[in-house]
Amino acid sequence: MTGALEGVRVLDCTQIIAGPLAGSLLTEMGADVVKVEPLEGEPWRLQAEIIPKESKAYLTQNRGKRGIALDFKNPASAPIRDSLIAWADVLLTNYRPGVPEQLGIDYESARRIKPNIIYAENTAFGKEGPDKDRRGYDIIAQGMSGLTTSNPNIQNNLPMQVGFAPADVMSGLALAWGITAALYHRERTGEGQAVNTSLMLTALGLQAGSREIDAFDTEARDRRLATVTAAKARGADIAEIYAERRAMMPELAGNVYYRPYKTSDGYVVVGCLGPGPRARFREALEFTDPRYEPGFDPADLKEVAVGLVANCEEKFLRKSTDAWIAFLDARDVAVGPLKFIEEMWTDAQVAANGFLEEYEHTLLGPLRGPSPIVRMSGTPTRIQRASPALGEHTEEVLCEAGFTPEQAAAFREQGITN
Repeated sequence: MTGALEGVRVLDCTQIIAGPLAGSLLTEMGADVVKVEPLEGEPWRLQAEIIPKESKAYLTQNRGKRGIALDFKNPASAPIRDSLIAWADVLLTNYRPGVPEQLGIDYESARRIKPNIIYAENTAFGKEGPDKDRRGYDIIAQGMSGLTTSNPNIQNNLPMQVGFAPADVMSGLALAWGITAALYHRERTGEGQAVNTSLMLTALGLQAGSREIDAFDTEARDRRLATVTAAKARGADIAEIYAERRAMMPELAGNVYYRPYKTSDGYVVVGCLGPGPRARFREALEFTDPRYEPGFDPADLKEVAVGLVANCEEKFLRKSTDAWIAFLDARDVAVGPLKFIEEMWTDAQVAANGFLEEYEHTLLGPLRGPSPIVRMSGTPTRIQRASPALGEHTEEVLCEAGFTPEQAAAFREQGITN
């Protein structure tokens, strides 16, 4: 059996995380993805190198692709660029607006060569507006979108961004998702199209609280905005601003149902969403929650919330992690041990499901990493190969695009390719 995207050809002109991840995800569904890098290698390849021109970050985001090194800025590369666009079904980019036009890999240029091409683009802040031309990364999108300040953690009196680059990662997933839909549309109609995502929009979409019902939420949001504006104006530090906002959101007080707890020998995480699971949790820990009782006075919220948290935290300290898991499992309460990523490599659940797989890298030898995150019975996903060494497939790809081996060698000698 072959992957769902077997035979689809993708020209991947992206760097860092979001765009490269999208391309890597497409390889797992069978697409032939060719990564184009500058002659010196893309920045992520050169970030914290483990051997020259190879980094763990690059290995992760570019698994499954073939790779060529090509100097798009050299005018002599134009015939190669245009041949590769003609070869491709999908052109993937993630430059700032205006840069693709300079390099001749923008949507209008691409569809003059390949009218039905699918042009997939990720930007930092979108293609319009006052910030469209600014340089941006995940941390900037988090900060500008409210995602950073949705994280209550403060370190050295500074807000802390979410650590796993969520805007980048989810933009990569969204871009791959959009590409597959565009391919389906083209299969039905013959039409190509432009698909675009942005880190800022993804960061907004990740925040469940950003979805509002006007009749219920506008007034409360305006009150919080006025509080934040006033606090900034008087020079309040981030801890003060967080505290003032939290005081205006009583639903966050006394969270005992969806959080980690310290046990006698470690930590567990508990998740109870909805009336049923919360009732089972209260029954298991033998406590009542006055907030769910008729006639509760909101004026008592702070005192009640503090008491609930202290009560539950004290009870969890009485038993071990294993004992709590067995106890809560038996009562149909969602619970699990708190682990670190290093523990996953020997985790029994990971092993039973084959969530980690081995594959070979040309320079580094055996690698092991997560299997494709989507599994399909009829069109199986798979890891095609490790990430390419710099320029590993240049000659091979150029010959597929219509050049002779002699021409490919000449391009290398002229410093156009590597």
